[in-house]
Amino acid sequence: MAGKYCPSWIFNLCVARTAYDFITSDLPIKAYAKKYASGLSEHYAEIKTEEIEQEAELVLRFLVETNSEESDQLLNNFVFFSLKYVQHGSKRKLKGIFGSAIDPTKEKEYQEKITLKNFKAYFFGFRNGVIEKPDPGWNIIEEEGIDFLVELIKKEANIADAV
Repeated sequence: MAGKYCPSWIFNLCVARTAYDFITSDLPIKAYAKKYASGLSEHYAEIKTEEIEQEAELVLRFLVETNSEESDQLLNNFVFFSLKYVQHGSKRKLKGIFGSAIDPTKEKEYQEKITLKNFKAYFFGFRNGVIEKPDPGWNIIEEEGIDFLVELIKKEANIADAV
């Protein structure tokens, strides 16, 4: 294993899922952030709960500031986009000849406010109708080739983790 860091697209996806889980469920955001931070840290270098929690809060704050309706659907669409596309018009290849998009990276690609920047770009592209979105009823749980992420998403958050 050449690298050890979580790819930024997986970090972005987990931040969006943290925000999504928070607004569609009834536990504090910290419980979901801890679930994703712990799960990712099993496969990559340690990711602190605060890193995911702070980014998810920034995304949620942006959604409130823009008076976004159906925020849960928008977050789910961003999860789809993060999984399927590198950028607008450029599909992500999960499996390649020399590795996988899930493999660790050599450098830490994600940092403070990068997820928010990526989400804003997606948000404005989506609002203008120029960005890819999933078919109705799409669910990441049904995706193949991302087994550990699917298992992580299926895992229940624990209320004790919110303390």
